[in-house]
Amino acid sequence: MPKKKTDKNKIDPKSLLSLLRQRACSPRRLMKELMLPKSQRMVISNMLRQMAEEGKVIRLRGGLYGLPKQSKTLVGRLVQSKPGFAFVIPQDEKEPDLYVPGKNLKDAMPDDEVEVRVVSEIQRSRTRGQKRQAQIVRVVKRASEQIVGLYFQDRGVRLIHPEGMIRLHEFTVAATKTRKAKSGDQVVAKVTAWPQRYTPGEAEITEVLGTTNAPGVDITAIVRRYNLPDRFSKAALDQANAIAIEPVPKEIAQRLDLREQVIVTIDGADARDFDDAVSCETLANGNWRLGVHIADVAYYLDSGSCLDLEARERGTSVYLPDRVLHMLPEPLSCGVCSLVPKRDRYTVSAFMEVTPTGEVVNTEFHRSIIHSHERLTYDWVETVLTQKHCDNPAERYREELKQFHQVALALRAKRESRGSLDFDLPDPRVVLGPDGRVQTIEKREQLASHRLIEDCMIAANEAVAKYLRQQDVPSLYRIHEPPAGERMEEFQEFLEAYGYALKLGKSQEASKQFQKLMQQWEGKPEAQVLNMALLRAMKLAVYAPKNSGHFGLGSECYTHFTSPIRRYPDLIVHRRLTEHLKRRTQTGGQRNAWQSKMVIWGEQLSDLERRAEKAEREAVKRKRLEFMSNKIGEIFEGTITTVANYGFFVELQEHFVEGLVRSSELSDDYYYFEERQRFLQGTNSHRIFRTGQRVRIRMDRIEWEEQRVLFSLHEAAAQKKTAEKRNAPRMVRKSRRKRL
Repeated sequence: MPKKKTDKNKIDPKSLLSLLRQRACSPRRLMKELMLPKSQRMVISNMLRQMAEEGKVIRLRGGLYGLPKQSKTLVGRLVQSKPGFAFVIPQDEKEPDLYVPGKNLKDAMPDDEVEVRVVSEIQRSRTRGQKRQAQIVRVVKRASEQIVGLYFQDRGVRLIHPEGMIRLHEFTVAATKTRKAKSGDQVVAKVTAWPQRYTPGEAEITEVLGTTNAPGVDITAIVRRYNLPDRFSKAALDQANAIAIEPVPKEIAQRLDLREQVIVTIDGADARDFDDAVSCETLANGNWRLGVHIADVAYYLDSGSCLDLEARERGTSVYLPDRVLHMLPEPLSCGVCSLVPKRDRYTVSAFMEVTPTGEVVNTEFHRSIIHSHERLTYDWVETVLTQKHCDNPAERYREELKQFHQVALALRAKRESRGSLDFDLPDPRVVLGPDGRVQTIEKREQLASHRLIEDCMIAANEAVAKYLRQQDVPSLYRIHEPPAGERMEEFQEFLEAYGYALKLGKSQEASKQFQKLMQQWEGKPEAQVLNMALLRAMKLAVYAPKNSGHFGLGSECYTHFTSPIRRYPDLIVHRRLTEHLKRRTQTGGQRNAWQSKMVIWGEQLSDLERRAEKAEREAVKRKRLEFMSNKIGEIFEGTITTVANYGFFVELQEHFVEGLVRSSELSDDYYYFEERQRFLQGTNSHRIFRTGQRVRIRMDRIEWEEQRVLFSLHEAAAQKKTAEKRNAPRMVRKSRRKRL
């Protein structure tokens, strides 16, 4: 490499790039090549660091610098883990996830599509394996051009502190762009300049949501942050209101009339929209004829209409603690399409002949009309299934409900025999008071009546999927691929820490191995944490035009058919099924066009489903924090659910809330983490904290940035308070005699 003479008082960036174009160099090597004095070493190091932040050069292993084009880059989605760092999920599924420390994030935001470069391997704990460390080169596509956060003024400077940021970015607001927001308001703002490492971004406020502590403002902020549509256009509402409510004779004549058959709906007590109804009868051969009747939403929504396009834009209804964002306007979702009792409604019916062993031996599908005899609740049905007599409307349908239960048990036994997994994870229910404040958070119980309907719906979904596949009708399938790769290896190591072993062979046998494992830890203290770990190790279920089976259900062919009021993929499946039932033939060109649409819609609807799930989880987490913020200093009983090197998480017995006890807050001893057996142990006392252990804790505080509740051991808190009192300086009183 030829040496170049350079002005000792000035370093030309072009000279650096010219040298790096030939090979990667360290700062010392560059100084030697440019014949710079030692006094310039800090200058060239700072220059290289700045150029790395701008993406002009990259830092490689061993302190070397090189050009971006000389190193392979990957494109993926940025996912926030905790404030200060993030992960990138590459678009290429063969590539493992990448760890991005805060210093390498540049101006990227959660869910942005980014281009990254691998810079090194970093060693993580044995239960987390290795993660490659990456550096963001550039943001390919922004997830959103708006931010939602807290507006405040600091020494005359108007600032927005956004929520959900990976790093503590702030945005300045011009005096003319505040929309009269006041300090402490939650606001929505349009970004006009993204923040850099040392400078804040710039934004202009577009909507003032209200003060942070006002009821409902926190949920509205989540709605805005995830860009969830919460209003229908006037055109869509007008179209919904114009739809005729009552069935017409001409249409009835073209359908299977089931209005005389005993058909009921079974839903939660607070449900307002009813997608599905069920019927059952015993056949002469001893089998059952199970009928699942689903609201015929496709009849009312013309494909490509204003109403249809807005439903597709939502993809799914979103269920938040204080509101529901419906996929369809309420005149449809809770009125015309809803299978309300004592009213005639258009449906699409799936009939399945089920043997006592749970085998589905025959299926039929019809465009139909039903008349729901009764709107039953899960609690009423549960009472009928568990008591000899009860005083509620479900009692009149005792015989039918007993049949439903028998069919459901047979279907479930058959599904379990092929490896279906039942995680039975806790489901929180937020109870709000009249003022919109959280009254309590409780665990939603999984009743036999819930399982009854779930088993019937799974059977119908599977039957429709198999029929569409057999008839070669282009449609959307619900696929769940077997777990594999780095996540599975990490899960296997995680299991070893709890004394369980997993050796995976053929993919079709994997579900049965998981099933056996889950049976081994069922009812044990570590069951919940292991179920959650297994769920995280698995791939996500998605919508796709090509069937590849559903691993979690042990099904070779599955789709979503039973909820067209609240899920757009179900509406697509209804359209494909009813068009086939009408005997409408398709040309090869039409089939190819449908297939292309399914590829695009499958990806879009899978993304919209993920968006809704994240918003729902965050809303519940937010309400948990709100609920606990008024209980600082109170004492609770809890159970340790997870143990880590930094402390352990405790779930309250009284309320469905989890919080962290940091090991640094355990003042009675020094605690170390036994990684292999997953417990914390005192160095001197040998006291152990492990999963499933009962403890008394005190509510200490909330870390709002990390969205986390912090507890302390009640006894440790008392010991700490006594020690502080004992070590405090004493007030020495002078005697009265001396003062006189």
